[in-house]
Amino acid sequence: MLKLLSSTSSRVHCLTTPTPSLRIKQEPNSLFYALGRLTGLTQRSPKNSFFRACFCSDSSDGSGSGSGSQPAVEVDEKGAESQSGSDSKASSAIVSTYPKPEDYLTVLALPLPHRPLFPGFYMPIYVKDPKLLAALQESRKRQAPYAGAFLLKDEPGTESSTSSETEKTVYDIKGKELFNRLHEVGTLAQISSIQGDQVILIGHRRLRITEMVSEDPLTVKVDHLKEKPYNKDDDVVKATSFEVISTLRDVLKTSSLWRDHVQTYSQHIGDFNFPRLADFGAAISGANKLQCQQVLEELDVHKRLQLTLELVKKEMEISKIQESIAKAIEEKISGEQRRYLLNEQLKAIKKELGLETDDKTALSAKFKERLEPNREKCPPHVLQVIEEELTKLQLLEASSSEFNVTRNYLDWLTVLPWGNYSDENFDVIRAQTILDEDHYGLTDVKERILEFIAVGKLRGTSQGKIICLSGPPGVGKTSIGRSIARALNRKFFRFSVGGLSDVAEIKGHRRTYIGAMPGKMVQCLKNVGTANPLVLIDEIDKLGRGHAGDPASALLELLDPEQNANFLDHYLDVPIDLSKVLFVCTANVVDNIPNPLLDRMEVIAIAGYIADEKMHIARDYLEKTAQETCGVKPEQVEVTDAALLGLIENYCREAGVRNLQKHIEKIYHCSSTCERRIIQ
Repeated sequence: MLKLLSSTSSRVHCLTTPTPSLRIKQEPNSLFYALGRLTGLTQRSPKNSFFRACFCSDSSDGSGSGSGSQPAVEVDEKGAESQSGSDSKASSAIVSTYPKPEDYLTVLALPLPHRPLFPGFYMPIYVKDPKLLAALQESRKRQAPYAGAFLLKDEPGTESSTSSETEKTVYDIKGKELFNRLHEVGTLAQISSIQGDQVILIGHRRLRITEMVSEDPLTVKVDHLKEKPYNKDDDVVKATSFEVISTLRDVLKTSSLWRDHVQTYSQHIGDFNFPRLADFGAAISGANKLQCQQVLEELDVHKRLQLTLELVKKEMEISKIQESIAKAIEEKISGEQRRYLLNEQLKAIKKELGLETDDKTALSAKFKERLEPNREKCPPHVLQVIEEELTKLQLLEASSSEFNVTRNYLDWLTVLPWGNYSDENFDVIRAQTILDEDHYGLTDVKERILEFIAVGKLRGTSQGKIICLSGPPGVGKTSIGRSIARALNRKFFRFSVGGLSDVAEIKGHRRTYIGAMPGKMVQCLKNVGTANPLVLIDEIDKLGRGHAGDPASALLELLDPEQNANFLDHYLDVPIDLSKVLFVCTANVVDNIPNPLLDRMEVIAIAGYIADEKMHIARDYLEKTAQETCGVKPEQVEVTDAALLGLIENYCREAGVRNLQKHIEKIYHCSSTCERRIIQ
């Protein structure tokens, strides 16, 4: 005896009394042969075996399927030598009852939220209503284990909801409202078992609701439906059914989701007729609940087959798309794997031939090559650290986190310009020319800067003083620092410390932290490529202070000529000589600078510009800049001296010239559309 198990691992048995044992000839052109080929079943000799196919009831529409449900069938296959005793061994989950299922004209109404139940298939549902669950249990005790299963309609005016929302709606609706939400056509379902709030239903036959009997629990009167008469020998019906079978066979070649359903159903193909074929194809398809309900409501066999054919054709197209997607992804993955293997083989071959080294060797060679030009100038303690880290790099695995930390550390150590200085120019006349080109006026400031350069020429170095340029905004403090760098032929680097509240920005982070970086001074040396740049520290009077430390205290070491020869960055953890770096600071209010920091600076005050100086600055510098910014030619716009003086005296009376520059640019913006305009 061969017993089929459902996908829920429940063993299913059928009544043998309603349907007699059938002997089937397995002719090549029969419906059995066509559907049997779907699963590649081996044909059995009719002399040695016969099939007895059983269904849940003896109605003509008692076979179908449902998504999430399984066919309620049992197949007994017996040899010629033993047939006796099989009936005594068969136990049934479907209890033989009297009266017959078609005699039940009043049943409990069970709402199905997701899909309709087709005749001949299992479906588990959850009943949360205590009264309805008690009524179902009472029906089983009275040997009347039947109820009506009806699909729930979507709420009017809303789109299809999710599964969880639908289940909540089912449990909340009761009485007449639930009656109005049910589809008229459903299925007479046998209550196979009740375990807690889970009820296992087995579909028997189609029903139609006629009227409501009671509201809680919902009980309705029903009519039992049968298919409309049809001609089994009609060529159109046969052709449609065989097209359904052919499509099922094609789907099985590309999708394994249906294989268990078809293999189970094909075992009892002797009792497989056209209505059941339509139900089967629609039920196991992935169609939505409304399309399945349309198949359930259709009583014309030919139309039902046509609807099922549309559904299985859609499944075929979906299976083809799924197969093409899977194939494309598989090709992509296999191509990447093949490329990776070939690259690894190529690396191994080059390594054997000496044409290429591995990553660690290549990194070590790159670091040594980068360090080689400055090896003689590099301090001995730095060389010792680099050699130790290179040895450590060779011992680490490339995939370890420590390897990346060591690689980044060596990258910073070898990229710094150890002992690499630019040649300074102490020509006082050249410095005066550069200062006059970049700035008008500021005679006392220029004299003090020239004195600073002259002392540097006598000493041979410009170190020993930290200059602080103080003054209101817009007087040219930053541009003066840039001019000093150009006069001394030094690289220029500027960074602002306004609002800075983290000491790590100055001193760097510890290497143990993720994403650790050196401080601003180490980044400065890497960017400029020399060890004696001019560093402009802007807005030093606006230093912040937070939980991460006091940056003003960190700047004490940086700006002290006696200490910065051995400046220690937390990331590099080796002393750096910053004594050759010329520091120039800018501030608006000197009183805001901490006193210990102010004592290390030589303050040069820039008071501002008078009207006459602003006139010359506007003519010699600001107008040229505005013309270039606005794209206006000098002959297109002419600003008279009277207009410029009125602008300075009435609108731009502040100490700096930044606001004056904005107003001049505004004049050129307004005049850019005219061919020639004179501003008086």
